[in-house]
Order: sequence, then C-alpha cells, then structure tokens
Amino acid sequence: MNAPHKDAKFGHTDRYGLSRGPVATEPMVSAEYFQQEKEKIFRKTWLNMLRRGAEIPKPGDFFVRDIEMLGISVIVVRGDDGRIRAFHNSCTHRGNKLVHSDGKAACDSAKGFGCGFHGWTFNNQGELAYVPDEEQFFDLDKKSLGLNEITCELWRDVIFVNLHPQEAPSLEASLGHLATTLAPFPFDEMICAGRYRVTGQANWKITMNAFQEGYHVVWVHGRSFPDAFTGADNPYCHIEHVDLDDQGNQTLSVPGAPDHEPSPTEALVFKFGATFSQGVSARDTYAGTNPGKVKDWGFDLNIIFPFSRLNVGAGWYYSDAFWPVAHDKTVYELAYYFPRPRNAGEMICQEYSKVLLRDSAREDLSTNEATHKSLAAGAIKQVMFSDQEVACRHLYAKVDEKVTG
Repeated sequence: MNAPHKDAKFGHTDRYGLSRGPVATEPMVSAEYFQQEKEKIFRKTWLNMLRRGAEIPKPGDFFVRDIEMLGISVIVVRGDDGRIRAFHNSCTHRGNKLVHSDGKAACDSAKGFGCGFHGWTFNNQGELAYVPDEEQFFDLDKKSLGLNEITCELWRDVIFVNLHPQEAPSLEASLGHLATTLAPFPFDEMICAGRYRVTGQANWKITMNAFQEGYHVVWVHGRSFPDAFTGADNPYCHIEHVDLDDQGNQTLSVPGAPDHEPSPTEALVFKFGATFSQGVSARDTYAGTNPGKVKDWGFDLNIIFPFSRLNVGAGWYYSDAFWPVAHDKTVYELAYYFPRPRNAGEMICQEYSKVLLRDSAREDLSTNEATHKSLAAGAIKQVMFSDQEVACRHLYAKVDEKVTG
C-alpha cells in the first residue's frame, strides 16, 4: 500500500482557496454551535425530502416527514388539482398533530386529514372542509383556517421544502453547479428500489464526513468491495475530479478500478445490468454523470448543501441525507433508484446492489460514534484534513460562514 498514485498532487485545496491548516473540533461536538446551525442554516435553506413527486402520483397521495431537530412535522400531499404542497402537520383549531407517523416518511393516500381531537377535517389541498358543531364558534372564517403551508418546490421531480424562503436563494440558485450538471440525468426513468434508515449517536457533520472522501475506502470497505475503487494504479482511491461551489455544493467523481477482478457473484450480476461496484469507462457514462470525463470512472458523489446527496452512476442513483437530531445524534436515510426491472435477471442485479450499498453504508457509519465520543471527550482539539479530504474541509468552511457570518 505504499505505492503513490501516479498523480498524487491534485491541489484541490489550493484551487478553491481553502485553508491548509487544521480544523477545530468544537463545531463538531458543541451543543451551542448546533443551536446556531439549526437557526441560521436549517431553518433558512432548502431541505431535500428524499422523495420524488412520482412516489405520490395520485391526488390524495401523501407522506409525513418529521424534522426532529426543529420540532416540525410536515405533510407533503398531492392535491386534487395535481399540485404537490407541504403543510405543517398541525390542526389549526388547537394544534393537535393530524397524522401520526413512525418517522420513516412512508407514503399513503387519503381524501383529507381529520383531527383525532375534535374532528376538524382538511382536504388534500389544505383547506378546512368541516368543523363539527360549527355554529358554536364566534365568527369562524374557515377560509382563513386552512393548514399552514410550507414552501414546496420540485427540481427534476425531487421534493424540497423551505421554512423561510424569503431568507434563501431560489431552489435553482441554491443547487449551484448541480442544477446544470445533474439536469440531463434520467431521474424520471427510475423507480425507488429500496430504502434504509438508521440512527447514530454522532454529530451530523462527523457522520457526513465518512461519506465525503475516498481516503477511507481501502480500510473501511475491505469486506464489501475490496478492490472495486482502488487498484495498483490508485491504491488510496484518489479523487481526480472535484467541483465545489460557493453555495456549499460538491461533486466528487469516485474512480473505478480498471483491474478489478469481479467475484463469482459479481460476475453473474454484471451480466444482467449496472451495479454499484461496477466501474465503467468515460464513454459508457450516463448523461449528467462524470462531468470531469475521468477515464476510469465509478460514480459521482453530489452533495447538496448542507446535508443531502444525489449520487449518480451508470444506470442507477441513490439519494441520502444526514438528518441532524441533536448535536450528538443523526438519522441517516438512503433511498436507492433503478430503472424498472424488465426480467428476473435485472431484479437479481438490483437486489445485489441494494445489499451491497446497505453493507457499504453500514461500514461508513461504523466509525462515527467512536469518533464523536473521542472528540467530545477532548482527546484532540483539531483534525488534519489532506488534499483528498477537501470536501470535508469545504463543508466546515461553508457551515462556519453561515453560523458566524
């Protein structure tokens, strides 16, 4: 493992004008800093709901997303007019929660939403439709008592909400370079093939950092894909193409290993379709992928500031998010998308990829709780990021810009 990459110095850090120095650990573990992040970032930015409009296709189809860090529950529903809206999951009579969920944002369908406290009922466009014993209220104006709406917009059918849109750029502007890079990707050709969710006792940035670089691959992923993204020519999974923008968004093109020897299982599934571990050449990429035209390309990490991703490959994509709950607690959620399978072989291929991605995500998450405990205990006061960890450094720089102004 001592052989250097043939182009060991890419100079990502200098290219984006980032400091080469160590990064303080306090923002990674401080409860006070986290309070600032909630108010100055998460209340004022576009939040990826990890759902597409196609997943609530009919009028009345909805899901509930609990944003625990802000104490907010959101109903996202398609109205009778076909429009998708988001509302606070709170009855405008006494504030009772209308729809109780397990936090997993499962989709359902309803003609409206009735409050289990006093029976106030709202239609799927958020309008107050029925009030029991209405004549007992004083000058009740039902038109003004519909559900409190939250700004909701779709980009390439991906659903985003914003609690204070007047204090944020437009969704398109917030996506920065990703709005252009990912626009041609065939999102609409794919369906959700799997969804995973796990809670960890670690800060959201520490959790996210484990997914933001390739330096860890050879050690952390030695079981799931020991040589799919590393090889004799690139033993440390150096990232050649990096694109960071002023909004905080990031693209990293993870290399594929041209000398990867597929296992017997891989060799079988490779015959049926694209998988997560199957690197491809630049000429085989999908529209909207491999913006740097990397010769030996695996897939692209596309981080949407501050906490979610749309990672794309040749024939698949997955969307995930690192939902902050507290300064020391994060919910990681992942949804995997593939073209609708046409036969049993493609179904087997997709099931293999789902399990591989699940296992690799568990490996990525495996270091986070121990890391957080160590930093919280003050074992070290600063972390050292290499040039290959430039996305981690960039995240802390952009978060601190928002928090400290």
